[in-house]
Amino acid sequence: MQKDIAENLQEGFSEVIERYLEKYFSIYNENVPGGFHGRIINEVERNVLSVTLKHTNMNQIKAAKILGINRNTLRKKMSLYEIGEDK
Repeated sequence: MQKDIAENLQEGFSEVIERYLEKYFSIYNENVPGGFHGRIINEVERNVLSVTLKHTNMNQIKAAKILGINRNTLRKKMSLYEIGEDK
């Protein structure tokens, strides 16, 4: 049951990304700004970290386990994206 749910979520996520990318390329045509891959990866990663931390009430151990990364890696990424820092 959980595998079916995970597969459905993955398909949905892929479709959303594909629609976004198609729209992005249609806007920029052949003039897509450089560094596109890095911008997309950073944007997605920041949101994945933020939402996971939100749903674990900022519990870094739980979030790292859900994400499948080391807690120290999570902390470095939180610092990189300024997640959880007072502004």
